[in-house]
Amino acid sequence: MDPCALLGPGDRSSAGLNVLGVPKEINGARACDWTVPATFGVTITVDERHGLRDLEIERKTATKTKVGDRDALKVSDKKAADGTCAVLLGMGEKASVQIDVSNTNFTDTPLACERAVTVAGLAEPKLP
Repeated sequence: MDPCALLGPGDRSSAGLNVLGVPKEINGARACDWTVPATFGVTITVDERHGLRDLEIERKTATKTKVGDRDALKVSDKKAADGTCAVLLGMGEKASVQIDVSNTNFTDTPLACERAVTVAGLAEPKLP
């Protein structure tokens, strides 16, 4: 699965992304990076080896949630208030998709989470 294909032109517009995604690799997993200069960035990583249960996450920063019909985790460190947030979507037992958002000014974690949830909602229907 191509992570850059998870956000079409309409999805990018809905998410406030006016740039094309750049394919990359993170720890052996395929990823795609969208960076809006001086605003925020989104990275979607498709991990075909680790399901939600396998991921190492500090439990105190993770909140269980649902995106569509999928189990998901919203991960942010409210105490750090660093303008970053991630939504992790389960894709069966042994795969997951991670959506990371970083605000350029490293402030406003709630806004980063709002953006991550929006992108997760746009990408989720395209997942197997």
